[in-house]
Amino acid sequence: MSSNDCNQPVYTRRHWGKANKENHHKIHLLEHHLADVAACFEALLGVPTIRDRLAKSGKLKEIDDVTEARLLVFAALHDIGKANMGFQTQIWESQDFPDNNTCRHAGHIQELAPVLRYHDDNTARWFFEELGWDEMSRWDDDGGETVASFLIASLSHHGSPFNLESEINPNPRIWQPLGRLDPRQCLRNINRLVRSWFPKAFSSEGICPMPSEPSLQHMFLGLCNLADWIGSDERFFEYCDRPVSNYLDVAKSKAKRALAEIGLDISLQHHEFRGVPGFGDLFGIEGAPPPNSMQKSVGAVPVNHQLVIIESETGSGKTEAALLRFAKLYEEGLVDGVYFALPTRAAASQIFHRVRIFTESLFPKGYAPEPVLAVPGYLWIGEAKGTYLPRFEVIWDDKPSEASQRRRWSAENTKRFLAAQIAVGTVDQAMMAALKARHAHLRSVCLSRNLLVVDEVHASDPYMGAILGALLHNHLETGGHALLMSATLGSAARQRWLCGSQEMKLDEAMNVPYPAVSTPSANGGSIVGTGKTGKTKSIQIQAVAAMEDFQLVVERAINAASKGAKVLVIRNTVGSAVQTQKLMEDVAARDGNAERLRNLLFTCNGISTLHHGRYAGIDRQLLDKTVEDQLGRSQADGGRIIVGTQTLEQSLDIDADFLITDLCPVDVLLQRIGRLHRHGRNDRPAEFSAPMCMVLLPPLDTLTPLLEESLNGLGPRGYVYEDLRILEATRRLVVGDPKGEVHWHIPDMNRELVEKATHPVVLRSVVEGMGGEWQDHANEIEGQKAGDVQAAKAWIIRPEMSFHSDNQDIGFGGLEERIRTRLGDEGIEVVFENAMASPFGGQGEISRIVIPGHMSKGLAWEDPIKPHRINGGFEFWINEVGFKYDRWGLMRIQSG
Repeated sequence: MSSNDCNQPVYTRRHWGKANKENHHKIHLLEHHLADVAACFEALLGVPTIRDRLAKSGKLKEIDDVTEARLLVFAALHDIGKANMGFQTQIWESQDFPDNNTCRHAGHIQELAPVLRYHDDNTARWFFEELGWDEMSRWDDDGGETVASFLIASLSHHGSPFNLESEINPNPRIWQPLGRLDPRQCLRNINRLVRSWFPKAFSSEGICPMPSEPSLQHMFLGLCNLADWIGSDERFFEYCDRPVSNYLDVAKSKAKRALAEIGLDISLQHHEFRGVPGFGDLFGIEGAPPPNSMQKSVGAVPVNHQLVIIESETGSGKTEAALLRFAKLYEEGLVDGVYFALPTRAAASQIFHRVRIFTESLFPKGYAPEPVLAVPGYLWIGEAKGTYLPRFEVIWDDKPSEASQRRRWSAENTKRFLAAQIAVGTVDQAMMAALKARHAHLRSVCLSRNLLVVDEVHASDPYMGAILGALLHNHLETGGHALLMSATLGSAARQRWLCGSQEMKLDEAMNVPYPAVSTPSANGGSIVGTGKTGKTKSIQIQAVAAMEDFQLVVERAINAASKGAKVLVIRNTVGSAVQTQKLMEDVAARDGNAERLRNLLFTCNGISTLHHGRYAGIDRQLLDKTVEDQLGRSQADGGRIIVGTQTLEQSLDIDADFLITDLCPVDVLLQRIGRLHRHGRNDRPAEFSAPMCMVLLPPLDTLTPLLEESLNGLGPRGYVYEDLRILEATRRLVVGDPKGEVHWHIPDMNRELVEKATHPVVLRSVVEGMGGEWQDHANEIEGQKAGDVQAAKAWIIRPEMSFHSDNQDIGFGGLEERIRTRLGDEGIEVVFENAMASPFGGQGEISRIVIPGHMSKGLAWEDPIKPHRINGGFEFWINEVGFKYDRWGLMRIQSG
């Protein structure tokens, strides 16, 4: 090499695989990057749970050495497209091009489509020749079909399936030599290295065909994606721009260290594990009673049962039962971690603190992982909070050591949340592992090693239920473990999870024991009653046709609170809740004893307010804590009124004396009632020594008018509770016998109540007795459900499809944004140009906020948005649509 050559930038003389974004002269050789990713893939296969899941995905007893070596070859070949000169010249300066030759910049994935598609093309001929395709294609017994599928899967490592029919038609010159770089010579060198790295893959001894099960290809892709993310992290694999003869050995050492530091390799943690502590010690509850009957029943389920369903009343300790199940599975080495999936961000935030205490108690000191709050926008791990910096870097407020910072790898990116050993998040984060959205395979393979816990599974609508069903099926098929929880699961839903769609007879369904623990079995499902958990209460139900009589609602709430009662008022919509709260404040302001009445109202940092889902994350956390302080275990004496929406029924540990609630489906109503007399207390007002619930009904003799015009979220055009059949059945339950009071004995009647309002036989009976309009409504609802299920199926990944033969059907297309929106996602997040002060004061600043889907429909914007201060809050505009945020939460500014 001449001295002139040596003076040229190294990237003009050697193929690079990674380059520093700020200093292009700092590169990492392509051959080294391929070795890094292959080494990470091999290290991942060294994790027992991952290796087991990979084997089960291919319906194999184990991954043999030859199959492993061949998978490593495909992992190494994931970036062979980077050999093209269009990619290599991306970082060249103009003076680097010889003889003023220019080559159009290109990518390295879809640019391979024409090469792989046209085998008779000159470039394609030498490409396959240098790749050693003739020999590799004999690794399977179906003419190279399986081998082609694994190659395509490896090329899909950026998160979306490789499209063989891509119309990208790059300049053919990208595959021709340029200066000292020759793509053909590069491919020849890669082939030589790969053969030396993994000789068993090419050995003629003990040849066995590649497993042809397509689901193995999908699991392989997820692992390849994960290996590429780890192998591309410069914190673990520093750049090297010179060939190193034993580089693979160096990469293997770095890969093992990376997996240990990230927390994917837990072998040392498991070695130090000394067993599951006692119940009280495990949950940080001093003097805690022993596990209740339900928790004991869950603990008695054999570990070889992959799916467990818990049905038990609100407040009975289902969360602790799920964590006990995880501890047992972890002790047996059957799972590495747990993902706790909640229906909302707020619910996830509530559970997160309890899981953190549990984690610190379960694992030996010095080996406990930091739980991740897997909620986009929160950036929270353990007790530390993070802030995003440019280039996807994160700064943590506790200033961790370098080792601790690396341990937080999974928390730094939403796509990596499921790689955390212990995570609490929303159910949609888990469901994205089953949908045609980028990096779904990465999410799936990360989740496969952990126990998947889904809370409030009854809340899944048909669309989400279909997705959750697909997620569970794939998770269990690959050897994973799952646990579903609900206080109010109907027989139809339970049977769907256990054995498909077998419908129980109504009387049989009502006689199923409750509480219960269920597991799948050969005859459809085993349902075992757990016995009473020790908490029973008789609820006096009063049905009043006063849904629109806000004055009456306010008077009843104030009257009860004046007698010392803790009162919850739960309305179906934010608008109704705000109207109730405003009237409450108006009454207090004009009353002769205004100060006394104001003291009964809910305040946060001295600001009168209410509780619903349209608050910024930092304020919602504050509101949640304040609600629990005022209505939790340690509540102060005296009356209190808290007005809110469905957010008050989810995951908050609150204890009310009197509940005023809008009519809603019976399973939701039971969730709300679960906040009544939640804890044993002896200081309740005499009039409320027994729990009381007033259910607000529409001021109508029948719900038929709601078929055409919704009321307070009720009806097919109400967008909250659309199925009037269930609402009518629930109405009949709360009205009861006109001659006497209605008392519900909870939880003894839970099963009966849910079945009497949700069972298919009951719904058919309601329709038959209400006339033709209701039959039309039933047809509309069932048609909508069927349509939702079909829409979900169209977006669900099908692991039975091959990456080669089914290539046209396996693609993701441009569905991701639609998928995220349709998930019921709690809206779209807006990032502000400058942080704004919280209307509740304190140190909190609001830098982002979520706009609910129904409020952001049709809007398009680019972050950041500039907010403007107003009295008591701030406002911002997107196009011509304005939004205001203050103590009432986020509201759309009415035009005109």
